Amino acid sequence: MPKMANNPKIIAVDVDGKASRIKAERLEIELGNGRRLLLAFPEKAWGDLEIEADADDDNAVPMLSLQPGACNLLTVRVDVHHDMSFVEPIDLPAGEHPPVLGLKVQKALDGEDRANAPKKNHIRRWAQAALRADAEVTVRLVGEAEGRALNRDYRGKDYATNVLTFAYAEGEDLPGLPEQVDDSPLAGDLVLCVPVVVREAAAQGKTLEAHFAHLVVHGMLHLQGYDHEQEGEASEMEALETAILRGLGYADPYA
Repeated sequence: MPKMANNPKIIAVDVDGKASRIKAERLEIELGNGRRLLLAFPEKAWGDLEIEADADDDNAVPMLSLQPGACNLLTVRVDVHHDMSFVEPIDLPAGEHPPVLGLKVQKALDGEDRANAPKKNHIRRWAQAALRADAEVTVRLVGEAEGRALNRDYRGKDYATNVLTFAYAEGEDLPGLPEQVDDSPLAGDLVLCVPVVVREAAAQGKTLEAHFAHLVVHGMLHLQGYDHEQEGEASEMEALETAILRGLGYADPYA
């Protein structure tokens, strides 16, 4: 019985039907007009295949369509729509709907840093888990130079750090939440320095995914008014982070 390969294989077929094998764990296909398709392959032959559609325009809506064909054949098509109409949200009584997260992800990266960056759907899942009120959040993924410049200019520290949180609200109304003077959602930016996160994950013996998840949760809690300057505050924040990450399926980040 032939031995089955453990690693996925990519086969590219040209217009003449000639096939070429490609050794890769991640495939990026540029489709033109701001359209881009990313395929991330599992480490083993059997597992989940992650598909992400990306577009340069934040207002564009990437859509993936699956078309079943013959036996064992599935066609994947990606389109970017610029004129979709969004349904108006339904007003529900307070406390009867989960917090709504408006999320934008910016990747100011290239090369290896871009390859190591987490996917938007993962960032959304981590951020949503830490959310207690409606929020509009931009997560910017940066390299070492921009991370250092932002930390120096806004924090007075001349080195790149793992995560920076910029909350656009002042004061506190409820424990752990900045004061809201109207019905507008919380707003803020999280900046993650990808090469710093990669180094830390390796040094701490953690998976890169788990460390990114922790830092997104950590930053989201900062956005909502939590801090760790005092011992009591730090204990409360760390306990909450641990509980949220456990709910996401990750180990205690402080163990």
